[in-house]
Amino acid sequence: MIRVNLLGAVPRAPRRAWLPADQKSAAAGLVLLLGTASGVGGWWWQIARDQAVVDAEIVSAQADLTRLKSVASLVDRAVARKLELTERLGLIDRLHRTQRDPVELLQTISRSLPDGLWLLELKQVGNAVQIEGRAMSLTALTDFVERLQTSGRFARPVDIVTTNMETVQDASVVRFALKASAQ
Repeated sequence: MIRVNLLGAVPRAPRRAWLPADQKSAAAGLVLLLGTASGVGGWWWQIARDQAVVDAEIVSAQADLTRLKSVASLVDRAVARKLELTERLGLIDRLHRTQRDPVELLQTISRSLPDGLWLLELKQVGNAVQIEGRAMSLTALTDFVERLQTSGRFARPVDIVTTNMETVQDASVVRFALKASAQ
């Protein structure tokens, strides 16, 4: 079946323009102005947010710096204290070593003393040792010298510097002076 429209074309109403042609450029300018304002506003908001973040980081860093300064002062005090204690330990060690030598020297001399011999004076200057004393006989003196030489504490020879006969409370004794070099 074929249909034929006898009425013809119905004229359409002219389209109404949403925006009149003479206002199109003003609308475009307004859109550009609003776009620019929103762009600048967004940029300002982003900068304000970044500034707040940076300010918070600065406050946090300053708090950390203050805390670390106090920790650094504690570390400095601990290092100074450690240095002081190390120096003290070194001094104690040196004193202990220097005390040990005289004590060992006196122990050696004490073990070497025979009966009938006594000491009046003992001097040590560096490695040089001078001993003065009295003995009941020359045999006691020579026994003492021999024991000192065999002790290993003195370098050979232990020299008898002087011997004199003295009278002490109606008894005849030998006053002597020895010279030795401690090892």
